[in-house]
Amino acid sequence: MTTERIEIKVEHAVEALAEDGYTVIEGLLDDAEVDELREVSERWIERQRHERYDPGDGPTHPDDVAIETYVHNMYDTAPQEELERVLRLFRYNRAANRHTPWPVPIEQVLKNFIPRPEIEGHGGTVYVASTPPVEPIFARLVEDPTLLRLARSMLGDDCVLADMGLNSIGPGTDNGNWHVDVPLGQLPEPLPDFPLTVQNVWMIDDFTEANGATRVVPRSHLTRRKPGWNSGGFEEEEIAITGPAGSMAIWLSSTWHKPGANVTDRARRAVLCYFSRSWVKGYSDLRSLVTEKQAAAMSPTLRYLVGFSANAPVRRGPEPDSE
Repeated sequence: MTTERIEIKVEHAVEALAEDGYTVIEGLLDDAEVDELREVSERWIERQRHERYDPGDGPTHPDDVAIETYVHNMYDTAPQEELERVLRLFRYNRAANRHTPWPVPIEQVLKNFIPRPEIEGHGGTVYVASTPPVEPIFARLVEDPTLLRLARSMLGDDCVLADMGLNSIGPGTDNGNWHVDVPLGQLPEPLPDFPLTVQNVWMIDDFTEANGATRVVPRSHLTRRKPGWNSGGFEEEEIAITGPAGSMAIWLSSTWHKPGANVTDRARRAVLCYFSRSWVKGYSDLRSLVTEKQAAAMSPTLRYLVGFSANAPVRRGPEPDSE
């Protein structure tokens, strides 16, 4: 494929992203890269399945009753042991934040701030959030020139990687719920008429109608509305984002979307890269997950994207009294 054809393809993709709210580009990864991505991703997914983050517990609080109700209602397909881990994380994080409660009910708390299950679908679905791009193949995805061209066209040249993750949508998994992404869920309607964030998916496996390919409602971003709470039904204009392994899809976070139902006997896997404007609070602080040695091996572009030099500097005043 010539440079000229790639340039034309990207220009058309930029237009489609702005007008339709999503676009798909096939063939960005070659066979060797797809094989490497499958091998590395499966290792991370299996580690997440068996070694999830569980640093301990914290003191109880009167808010815990409402939090527990919320967690059980929101994530009713997560195994009980995973829900218990999530509730421990709520208490642990609150203690680490000097026992500071939220000033609003749990339903109104920004989703960035709260833990969520990483095993759902009655045990068959795995999510790996806050994945630093320290594997060479992950860095390759984040720095892909076509992806960056698209993200920057929507969010500005100083946009950052707000989160990176993987998912494995298990066999027999039901449709998810229609939603827009953080922080749009917390904003009143009408939603902003310019993008704050974009979501991107790299297809580790073929995405098909049957195996849970992401579904979107084209041009729904133009309504500047959010889908109804907990809505998972059929939308008249919805389509499945399909493509062969190695393809890349990207959509505006204000475009209504959800995972599809996987009615096959195999998992459907993907890597997600979530970009935001530089001044939007990131979904994850990826800097804290990158060692000095790993950062030194990254390109300056990748270091900036994960948050280095894209955060407020430390401005120290007088030392507080020790008493």
